[in-house]
Amino acid sequence: MDKSIIGIGIALGLSFFLLYSRKKVWLKPKIVWTVCGILSATGVIGLLNTNLGQEDEIAMYYGLCVPIIYWTFDRMFRKASIGIHKRDFILYLRNSDEINSQLFGENPHVKASDKLFSFGLLVVIVGTLLIGLIIL
Repeated sequence: MDKSIIGIGIALGLSFFLLYSRKKVWLKPKIVWTVCGILSATGVIGLLNTNLGQEDEIAMYYGLCVPIIYWTFDRMFRKASIGIHKRDFILYLRNSDEINSQLFGENPHVKASDKLFSFGLLVVIVGTLLIGLIIL
C-alpha cells in the first residue's frame, strides 16, 4: 500500500472531523492541541529521517503536519470573529449543524465574515495539502 494515502487520509480526515465538530462540548481545545502536536512532531521527525528519494513516506509525514496548521488557523479565525461579533464564527458549510443547508434555506444570522472564515478554513485544509504534495 502506498504510504502517501495514509498521510492524505489523516490530513483530510482529521482536519474535516475537527472542522465539523469544532463546537462540540466534548472536543476540548487542549485535547486537540495535544493530538495535533503529537502528530506534527511525528511528522517532523519522520521528515527529518526520511531519504529524499522516498516520496510516499515524505507525503505521509507531511500529511501528519497538516492538522496543526488547520487548527492554528481555526483558532485565529475564532479569535478574529470574537473580536468582530463577540461570538465564535458560524460554520457556513453544507451539513453543518449551525445553518439551514436546505435548498434555498435562509440563514439571516450568518454574516459575511462567517462565510469568509468557513471558506477560508476549507482553502487552508485543501491548499496546505496540495501545496505540500506539489512541492514533492
